[in-house]
Amino acid sequence: MKKENTARKTKTSKITKEEKKEKVNKEVKEKVKEQEEQKQEKTNNKLYFSFTHRLIFEIIIFLTLLTLGTLLLNKSLKYENTEIIEYNEESNLDYKVYLFENNFYEEKYLEKDMLYVASLIDKVHIDFDYKFNIADLETLDFNYKIVGKLSITNKEETKSYYEKTYILSDNKKVSMNNQKEQTIKDSIDIDYPYYNSLANNFKNSYGLDTESNLKVFMIIDKQSTNDSNFEMNNNSIMNVKIPLSEKSINIELDYNDINKTSTVLKQKELSISNIILLVLSIVFIILSIIMVIRIIRKLLLLVVKKSAYDKYIEKLLKEYDRLIAEVSTMTQLEGKEVIRVNKFTELLDIHDNLQLPIMYYSVNDHQKANFYISHDKTVYLLTIKSIDNKNYRIEN
Repeated sequence: MKKENTARKTKTSKITKEEKKEKVNKEVKEKVKEQEEQKQEKTNNKLYFSFTHRLIFEIIIFLTLLTLGTLLLNKSLKYENTEIIEYNEESNLDYKVYLFENNFYEEKYLEKDMLYVASLIDKVHIDFDYKFNIADLETLDFNYKIVGKLSITNKEETKSYYEKTYILSDNKKVSMNNQKEQTIKDSIDIDYPYYNSLANNFKNSYGLDTESNLKVFMIIDKQSTNDSNFEMNNNSIMNVKIPLSEKSINIELDYNDINKTSTVLKQKELSISNIILLVLSIVFIILSIIMVIRIIRKLLLLVVKKSAYDKYIEKLLKEYDRLIAEVSTMTQLEGKEVIRVNKFTELLDIHDNLQLPIMYYSVNDHQKANFYISHDKTVYLLTIKSIDNKNYRIEN
């Protein structure tokens, strides 16, 4: 009797252990199943962006980046419009006529605007005075020189017998740096007896009735530099005319061409007003260039050749045309058990077991497709996406 009771207890204990073990396994399975269902639900709830949507999104990003880059670039740079600027030139010529010792004049020299006895003249001292004014602060170079031109002509001064040019001073340069005004002053001594002797010798040697004079010029070349806001390349000339081969002379001054107001066209000026905005604009523009390259590549892939996804779908439809039925609407999944498969071969096995057709539904052309088998309240679903970027091939 005791043995019988002991056997029963042992048997009951074994059953209880097996039940507990089965219960634990069942709980584990349910928990695993619940986790898989949660995982599947999360996968199903993931947002899917079609090729078209992604392309539109990238175009919007490109336009936004380009717009921001352009706006920041405009704000970072400072533009100055083209305008007309006035500039004024003024000149003043002065001279003194120095004399040899004589019985009539006690002064060493005579002032300008007189008649002078040629035989008493030792030298003529000429003072050049030039002034340049402009409305804005500017940069300009002035290159100038003093030259003399001996001219022997007929009495009417219509034809020339003899001409010769003399360099009376070396080239000199004066720069106006970010200023509105520049002054040039210089002077020269003319050896009057020397040039007068040349003219007299020519006249006496050939017995000609001539008109002779020495013209002394200051030639000022005005040139814009790389820092100038306008283009300028012209010259201004002051002229002193000294008669030769005469008993008395009257020196003439000519600077009418200089004393005037002129205009110059100021060029557009571009400068950086905010370096931070400039850097940001460059970054945005570079990013927009990257985006447009991505967009172009996507469009080229779409237009030029079929993707691996398209080739794969076409091959499935061609090889299994008797098993696959193309539908225009997707079956309703609500209220049904959806079993997702990972490979087309698995769907083929289900077809062989159930002897039901495989339905094909194109969710988005060239991007996403569903292959499924519907059996009672169960749907076996295979989803293929181009975005998955797989090496698509049909497995045997």
